[in-house]
Amino acid sequence: MTDLEKYEAVNKCETLKQLADVIRSFADNDGLIQGRTRKFNAETMAKNCETYTIYKHNYLTREFGIRQQALMINFYD
Repeated sequence: MTDLEKYEAVNKCETLKQLADVIRSFADNDGLIQGRTRKFNAETMAKNCETYTIYKHNYLTREFGIRQQALMINFYD
């Protein structure tokens, strides 16, 4: 999956559950997802996404617009 396809997949998410599923799909063979500067456990990040609040904004990476989409869903859902 190219970076553009990842951005598009994140942008299509309408619920935090969908976004969590997309995060899980981005995991590599080790179960990690690339952030801006380091790798994160994709399953942990997906679980944090499902219970996302404004106070937990640093629990999601900014890569591929994940944090931005979670904020948008949280405010406009």
